[in-house]
Amino acid sequence: MKYALVTGSTAGIGLAIAKRLLEEGCFVFVNFAHSEENAQAAKKILSTVSSNYAMIKADMSKLEGVNIVGEAVSKLCPQLDYLILNSYVTDKTDFLQVTPEQWQHVMDMNVNMPFFLMQRLYDHMAESGSVVCIGAVMGIYPHAISVSYGVSKAALHMLCRSMVKIYESKKVRINAVCPGFVETPAQAGKAPDHRQRIENKIALHRFAQPKEIADFCFSVLNNGYINGAVIPIDGGYDMA
Repeated sequence: MKYALVTGSTAGIGLAIAKRLLEEGCFVFVNFAHSEENAQAAKKILSTVSSNYAMIKADMSKLEGVNIVGEAVSKLCPQLDYLILNSYVTDKTDFLQVTPEQWQHVMDMNVNMPFFLMQRLYDHMAESGSVVCIGAVMGIYPHAISVSYGVSKAALHMLCRSMVKIYESKKVRINAVCPGFVETPAQAGKAPDHRQRIENKIALHRFAQPKEIADFCFSVLNNGYINGAVIPIDGGYDMA
C-alpha cells in the first residue's frame, strides 16, 4: 500500500485529490485546520470509497501545525509515497489597507509552511516518491485583486523548482500543478456578472471540475519523467 498526505483536503480540490488517491488504493492522511463541519462532510464522502484514511487537525499556516502533521505521519506510516501541498489562503483586502500581519499570514500558509513541511518529512519520503505543489495560474499572470496571493503562488512555483536538486538523491520528483478557476466552495459566492467575465477569458468558457484537477494531479504524481515542471491546467485562460 502507498501512503499519501494531502494538506487542506476536506473540501474543494484537496478533497477531490484525497478521494482519487483512496480510489487508487492509497492510505491517505487528510488534513484540515478549523472547520469540523467540512471534516464531517469529507468523512461521509471518503468513507463511501474506503476506510484507509486518517484525519489530522492542524493549522498549516503555523509551524506548530507542520509539527503535528509531521509527527502523525511519521508515527502512522513506514514511509510517505505522495505529498500534495494544497493548503492555501487568499486575502482580498484593498492594497492600501493590507497590514504586515495579513501579508505574513498569506506567505506563511502558501510558501513558508510548505517549505518547512517538506523539510520535516524529508527523511520520511519514500525513494522514488512524488510531491505535487498546488500552485495557481494567478502565480503566472499578474493578479491585482490579491497581490499577496499571486506573489505567494509565484514563490511556491519557484520553491517547487528549487527543491528538484534537494530531492535528487532520493529520486523524489516534485512538480507544481497550477489550476485556473475551479468549481469549489471558494468560488460559490461570485456574482453572476463577475463569473461571466472570468468565463469569457477562458477558451473552454467554463470553470474546471475538482475531479479534473484531481485526475491530472494523480497523473503527474505517477509520471516518472515529469520533474521540476510548473504546469497550468486552466482551460486556456487568457487565450479566449
